[in-house]
Amino acid sequence: MGAEGHKQVSEGVKASVRYRVRSKMEMTVIDIAEGGCLVDARGWGAKEDERVQVTLPGLSAIPAVVAWIEEGRAGIAFEEPLYGPVLERFFA
Repeated sequence: MGAEGHKQVSEGVKASVRYRVRSKMEMTVIDIAEGGCLVDARGWGAKEDERVQVTLPGLSAIPAVVAWIEEGRAGIAFEEPLYGPVLERFFA
């Protein structure tokens, strides 16, 4: 999607990400799409390729995988894409 068509994620959208056995962290969602999300991951102890459960406001836990972590941000790929209209609630 081009820069002019890009939508801004609503401020304050948080993802609760469960990883490993009992670890959980609240993270700010920077961007989200049907296939995954970009989060502020400063201080997060997860590793690339680690399986996680992402809970977004109003949704149940979504199985996902950490695709990459770099410079305090992480890309998380959902195992199943989100339904397009569900995404609209996350944009300003």
